[in-house]
Amino acid sequence: MVETIQLLSETDEPRTIAQIADTLGITRPTMSAILAELDSAGWVVRDSSRGYRVGAAVAGLSRSGPGESSMVTPDVIAVMEELAAETGCGTTLSRFTADRMTVVGKVHSQTRPVPGLGLGQSLTVGYPAGAAVMAMRGEDEQAAWAGAHGADPDRRHGVLDVVRALGYAAYRPASSDASLVESLADLLGAVGPMLIDPAVRRSATRQLSELSSRAYRLDDLNTRSPLPLSYLAAPVAQRGSTDYELQLGVLRSAVPAAERTDLGRALVEAGSRVSALW
Repeated sequence: MVETIQLLSETDEPRTIAQIADTLGITRPTMSAILAELDSAGWVVRDSSRGYRVGAAVAGLSRSGPGESSMVTPDVIAVMEELAAETGCGTTLSRFTADRMTVVGKVHSQTRPVPGLGLGQSLTVGYPAGAAVMAMRGEDEQAAWAGAHGADPDRRHGVLDVVRALGYAAYRPASSDASLVESLADLLGAVGPMLIDPAVRRSATRQLSELSSRAYRLDDLNTRSPLPLSYLAAPVAQRGSTDYELQLGVLRSAVPAAERTDLGRALVEAGSRVSALW
């Protein structure tokens, strides 16, 4: 798989299964199976001529578009490392395109790895995931994003109002059992490196959806009581557009109000610093 990615990264022309197999000295059935897995994970894409090239998951690691230099520079990673050290939470930088999220930067905390997708991997996402990015978009795009998943306008506006008011979106797991957030974090932290396996990836994707399937509204957050908190996500601007989120993996079943405020402030400040670097 690594050799396949390296080969496709070194050429601008799509390669067929036969061309890749012959170059790498791999049987064509084996090559076909490898490409099917890479395609499913977003690492390669097949065009109309049945040729393969690197996909968004790989492109997101090195550039945001053809001919552009790397965006995840050492300075960006340094900001993420400082955020992780300050908050004790792992952090990821992800790019949203249509209905997919691709991880382009990742920094673990001292106490717990960021669960789920590895660097460069992507998965299909939908409302309310991506709220920090969507809050910067137009009304039509916001309506399509939420409407595709059955969210009514009041619910959509409630979720996006949090981003506009606080500068970040806040998520909790779908289950009413608040302890689930920590159990899922431990599970996903263990299986994260195995996500190239299709069965494990499908299971992990379902669990990731559980962690971010409920977005808080302002009324929900306006309490002094501790709340379960899986992720916070702040928008990161790049050359006048907002396709990126800086995400903080809090992954705790009970976070006091004052600490929620401190985590959100640290995240928004870090997101602004990354935007300034871009």
